[in-house]
Amino acid sequence: MTDQAEQPDGREPSRREDPAPLPRRRPASGTVALAITVVLGTALLLWGADWLARWGAQSLLARTIQESTGVAARPVVQVHGTVFLTQVVRGRYDDVEVIIRGVSSGPLRIEEVHARLSGVHVPFRDVLVQDPGPVLVERSSAEAVLTYADLDRYLLVTGRPLTLDAAPDGEVLITGTVQVLGRSVSASTRAQLSARDGALAVRPTGLDTDTALDPASRLLLGQRFTFLVPLDPLPFGHVVIAVQPRDDALHLRTAGTDVVIRR
Repeated sequence: MTDQAEQPDGREPSRREDPAPLPRRRPASGTVALAITVVLGTALLLWGADWLARWGAQSLLARTIQESTGVAARPVVQVHGTVFLTQVVRGRYDDVEVIIRGVSSGPLRIEEVHARLSGVHVPFRDVLVQDPGPVLVERSSAEAVLTYADLDRYLLVTGRPLTLDAAPDGEVLITGTVQVLGRSVSASTRAQLSARDGALAVRPTGLDTDTALDPASRLLLGQRFTFLVPLDPLPFGHVVIAVQPRDDALHLRTAGTDVVIRR
């Protein structure tokens, strides 16, 4: 008996050859892990560089604004923008938010200034070495808070012992004792506030006094309650463009263009 049966035609059956072994594939997990590590490392480096550049620019601007305004507390500065490195390199910041507290000039003090600056030019070299030069601000707007207490103090120092408080219909109530033709006259009046030539204008709308006055004296009394308050402490070359009396303080809307901030 033979090991293999013959085919009907007398030929020996063909042997099946084993297929050649396929080359072993290297596991893909190592390559994927390496790619993820590279991507994450690059992202972390960019994030770190972006954070460091943002911190440097904000710190530089805060110091420059503090030195130019003379405030005791360091201003809060936040530079907005998703990708920051491009702004640093070109030396122009599109949107800068600034909060300054306790701004004063002479006898007048402003409680707070919340400003938004656009087109702030700071050379990359200044940020890199933290040595600020002049800073150009193309456009800016702000809301300044002038408390009634600070305004009363200013009026007292400048020879007008008057007190201001909030009143209905967007007006203020002014009370005080003033000199009229050598007489001390106590009076009160509602007054309207407005912006005039960059200053705060106060105009009485009706006087109330228990003192009998002739027409000339009443006219002089009205003049004592009519005055301008120069708003010199406003930073960034701002001028007041609108005034809104509120219960806690006067809120001033201000704006400025093409201002240079110097230390």
